[in-house]
Amino acid sequence: MLDLFFKQLHIHEEELKKEIKQQSYITEHAKGDLLIKTNEYIQVLKIVLKGKVRVFQESEDREVLIYYLGDMETCTLSLSACFDDCKSNVKAIVEEPSIVLNIPVRFVKDWCFKYKSWNNFNINTFRESYQVLMESYARLAFKPLRERLLEYLLEESQNLNQKILQRSHQQIANELGTTREVVSRLLKKLEKEELIRLGQKSVEILK
Repeated sequence: MLDLFFKQLHIHEEELKKEIKQQSYITEHAKGDLLIKTNEYIQVLKIVLKGKVRVFQESEDREVLIYYLGDMETCTLSLSACFDDCKSNVKAIVEEPSIVLNIPVRFVKDWCFKYKSWNNFNINTFRESYQVLMESYARLAFKPLRERLLEYLLEESQNLNQKILQRSHQQIANELGTTREVVSRLLKKLEKEELIRLGQKSVEILK
């Protein structure tokens, strides 16, 4: 697994590979496991080697999705906390069974000065996450919620290759950063337009 990690992240220095093997450790997580807690200091940087992790913020009665982490990705907000020695302002929960590489914070900082490929990994992580956040902001700022909801349902249907999505109204609201009541109202309107069919914690895509 680590050899694939080195290859995909273009880590070439043999000494860095050796340090990662010696100083880090790998953990396996089931769906629903909590990886990052809000308001806790980051002790280790967690890199998803395989799986899917949902990163979000909690605000009163809502969850606001920040982004998903997939294979060979890490949370930028946690990465930045490694350098500032500050608390996490996000929460991360495993969405699919995952394998995670855990690197103590002190090495995350030290390796940036010692190894070019590790520094490049950090820079690329910040750049790619910035792009994701800008795209998310554009959707929130310029697209009506009805359009975002339709896009979400269609994308999820395509990703899973199935027309029936097992999602509660609350889950969908969390994904879109809104309330369950608003999502329920929009879903009922889409059902009246015969675009979807609502079931018990499920949505069937009709068109």
